Amino acid sequence: MNWARNVFVRNARLYEEVLEGMWQRGEEDALAISGLLQERGMSSCNILDVPCGIGRVAIPLAQLGFRVHGLDYSPHLVEVAKAKARDYGVGRTATFTQGEMSRLASESRRRTFDCAINVFTSIGYGDEHDDVRFFEGVRRSVRKSGLFLISGLRNRDYIVRNPSQNVYEESERVLVLDHYEFDAMSSRERGSWRFYLKVGTAMKRAGEFPVDIRLYSPHELGKMLEASGWKVTEVLESFGSGRSFNVASPVYSVVAEAV
Repeated sequence: MNWARNVFVRNARLYEEVLEGMWQRGEEDALAISGLLQERGMSSCNILDVPCGIGRVAIPLAQLGFRVHGLDYSPHLVEVAKAKARDYGVGRTATFTQGEMSRLASESRRRTFDCAINVFTSIGYGDEHDDVRFFEGVRRSVRKSGLFLISGLRNRDYIVRNPSQNVYEESERVLVLDHYEFDAMSSRERGSWRFYLKVGTAMKRAGEFPVDIRLYSPHELGKMLEASGWKVTEVLESFGSGRSFNVASPVYSVVAEAV
């Protein structure tokens, strides 16, 4: 997890620029999640958002009438989220604390949530043991029959057929170039995130960080969730589209129920 600490803690102000550029996408994710929860009679429930970043999903959900508590590893991103919640007028219904996903049970032991969300993921940033511990912590934080919504998972089976990936994220102020190479023996993508700040019409290189991410196929993830007290009820391409997952999908989203 050292690479994640380097990006999200030591260089949090730089990553903040990436998340700012994804604010509209966060609003769209919130609408999709809200619709899914309303279909299940959960229109005003308590939601745990982990990791929450700058609150780009939590704050729009609070604006839609939900009560949301966000947890994130980065002290800086949490402070940004708190300030934004106040600015958007939802400081009482969108709250945030700093903490590690792996210690989720102790961070939220006094809370009982109806739903937990993991948007844009953080699954696979460590190893399988880290992810199972996270799933178990979420389960202890969510009531029985509550939901766990995970979106934006990269599909291992797709990557096996397309092992060299070049991806980019662009916003008004920053461009991020991602390059990955897939190791089939470990099911890990290893590569780098290269950040460029936009200065007028020029690009200023702001940093390059190595990344190392474990990818899961839906059946692998499903087994880990079921071993952690969850029952997978749906696998979709995305919550926004609502389309069922198929093997050609590069990403997927999961709905799981606490058992």
